[in-house]
Amino acid sequence: FPFIHTRRIRWGESDPARIAYTARFLDFAMDAIEAFLQDRIGAGFYELNVDHGSGTPFVHVEIDFKSPLTPRDTLETEVRLVRLGGSSLTYAVTGRVGDRVSFTGRMVSAFVATEGVAMRAI
Repeated sequence: FPFIHTRRIRWGESDPARIAYTARFLDFAMDAIEAFLQDRIGAGFYELNVDHGSGTPFVHVEIDFKSPLTPRDTLETEVRLVRLGGSSLTYAVTGRVGDRVSFTGRMVSAFVATEGVAMRAI
């Protein structure tokens, strides 16, 4: 079943056009994915790196913009794990305000060992 991360869009995330700045959409998606990991496995990006010696760098990101966001909006970002690879995870994300879709995306993160000099897939 999908995971839903809810957050309010803040004034500081908007640009002179009074809508959420384009680059923030990646942050919105990554915040939701980290909340998903925290909910599902009990560890976010920091804990995975520091406590478990594994990193999760994103190796592919695509986002399609459907409608703008403003500081009046409460964003609900749905996260689904759509592929479990040998050393990677593929997520589908959909950001909505009510029934209105704001963005959709697909993101792939690799799992790597962070101990030692060179990262290696795990």
